[in-house]
Amino acid sequence: MTKKIVSFGDSFVFGTELKDNIDGSKAWPALVAKELDIEYETLSVPGCGNENITRQIITYFSNNSCLDTLAVINWTWGARWDFYISGVETWTTLGLTCVPSKLAEHVSIGEAEKILEFYKNYPGNSTLWDKMRSLQTIYTAQQYMKSLGVVNIQTYMDAGLWDQTWHAPDYIQTLQALTKDDLQNFQDKSFLDWSYQHGHAVTDVGLHPLETAHIAARDLWIDTYSRALNL
Repeated sequence: MTKKIVSFGDSFVFGTELKDNIDGSKAWPALVAKELDIEYETLSVPGCGNENITRQIITYFSNNSCLDTLAVINWTWGARWDFYISGVETWTTLGLTCVPSKLAEHVSIGEAEKILEFYKNYPGNSTLWDKMRSLQTIYTAQQYMKSLGVVNIQTYMDAGLWDQTWHAPDYIQTLQALTKDDLQNFQDKSFLDWSYQHGHAVTDVGLHPLETAHIAARDLWIDTYSRALNL
């Protein structure tokens, strides 16, 4: 079978704001696949939360074999909440910068304002909620992949999910311990922080690392990905 890399995550894995990157082919996992001369596909969704990323993983491997496939996963910030809107039967992502117009294609502006008011006053205002939701969904995805034998490399944006000094009762610490060993990162930093450290250009508004960062990330990960695929 043909070897393949499939990526899951948000805008950082997709390569949002990279020039001429309409299909995610300019982001670092795609650059690694090109260098290794293997297939590449991304299910990443810019702006999504960790619940969405878990759905990406389960959806893909419910319909595709995991043989000769490396899953590259970059977990996002815990403050994002993937919210299901009943009545219109669709998912959307609520976040700290979400505005009513983002939801306007699904609900009225008045309903959007109510949804965002609830988010900002309750789930969006609770680090404990963020940790509980994200750690549960990350653990679900990890166990799902283990049950199928999916070869995977997981990185993350939000180190705060594993912080034990703030909002970390025993049940959170248990989930942190259950999930942490399966994670790696960019030399102990998120992709964004690693890009800043190495002086790569990052966009001002979206905070997305640009071309040189993705090329450097390719070089950082290529040997790890190659070994994972037994190349």
